[in-house]
Amino acid sequence: MPSPLVDHELPHLSGIERAAEVFRFILTTLEHGLSPSGHLREFTKMNARIAIAIAIPVIMVAPLVTLGLAQVKGWVAILTSTMSSFVMFPLSVLLCILLVCGMIYIGRAILEMRIRSSRRDPYNNY
Repeated sequence: MPSPLVDHELPHLSGIERAAEVFRFILTTLEHGLSPSGHLREFTKMNARIAIAIAIPVIMVAPLVTLGLAQVKGWVAILTSTMSSFVMFPLSVLLCILLVCGMIYIGRAILEMRIRSSRRDPYNNY
């Protein structure tokens, strides 16, 4: 690869064009100094192409994945709430039935104790 040269029309260019040409010359001189055979330019091009090939799908797909995950999170919250309601309702019914059975058992026990106590002492009239 030949050494970079300044454009021979540099004195006749406008100010912005001269600045751009000087900037180009400095960058190409730096590149030539780092890699005279041009491997650095090819390495940079390859990495830029790979970065673009990876970045474009990521930029296009990442919002969709984020949206999908947010939807899944919402559905899981709804399903969790629903399933906890399905579990809590039978448990609350069972608890109520057990409480009623317990109250009936305690009532019967108290009634039986009163009946036994009244049989033992037939003369105890209150």
